Parts: sequence; structure tokens; C-alpha cells
Amino acid sequence: MKKLILSLLLFTKLFADQGTGVESLSPELRALLSQEMLALEKGMHSIFSDIISGNYEEIVITAEQIQNSFILKQKLSPSQRKELQTKLPKAFIHLDQGFHESAGELVNAAEFEDKKLSIEIFTKMTNTCVKCHSTYAKSRFPNF
Repeated sequence: MKKLILSLLLFTKLFADQGTGVESLSPELRALLSQEMLALEKGMHSIFSDIISGNYEEIVITAEQIQNSFILKQKLSPSQRKELQTKLPKAFIHLDQGFHESAGELVNAAEFEDKKLSIEIFTKMTNTCVKCHSTYAKSRFPNF
């Protein structure tokens, strides 16, 4: 029992030491991240509509845009890149990378017009959004 409590305390300490995340970013980077999130939301809405109407060509286009919008792939100054890598929690970056990788998987599924796989991948992407928002954006989404 003591080991469990100690492990939980250590985990909590490590998580807390990762910084305050998005709130600690410079206004420029917060604006960039906000723009990306709005574009992702729009893309996810579009993909949903395209999945339920079987519009695979549009799914491919939108999923490719999502795949290529990963914030760390954008043209950033060396100081901005360092700021992102040091201030955003590693788990946040990992979720974001996974989300964009899933978008690439969705491109492949949609190219083959695989409805079942497209739905599974889209669901995985949606779950990633929920996990990230409920962990890192509680101030913006207080119902989590």
C-alpha cells in the first residue's frame, strides 16, 4: 500500500513538473495553437459529414490537411520550437502526434473506400480529442 501511495505521489509530482501547458505559451504560440485547433474542429465536422454521406474523396482531402497541420511541423523559429517542446507536456505532444498519425491512417482507409475502417479511425481521432481536452483544456471545457 505504501508503494502504491508513493508511486501515485511520484506520478503526480512528475505530471505537475511538466509545466502549465498552453497557458504558459507566449501569446504568438497560443494564437497559433488556437488557430490549429479551430481548423481541426472544422475538419472533424467535415469528415463526419463526409463519412455519413460516403464522400471518400473529400475525406481524403480533409484528412490529409489534418495530417499535415501538426504544429511542430509548421515553420517556427528555433526559439518558438524550443518553447513548444519545453512548455507543453510530453503527453500533450504525444496525443497530438497520434492524432495526426491517425489522420494519415484515415487517408488510407478513405482511399480504399473502407467504410468500417474509416469509422473506426474517425472514432479513435474523436476519442483522442476528448482525452486531450479533458486533460489539458479543462478551463476551456469545464464540463470535463
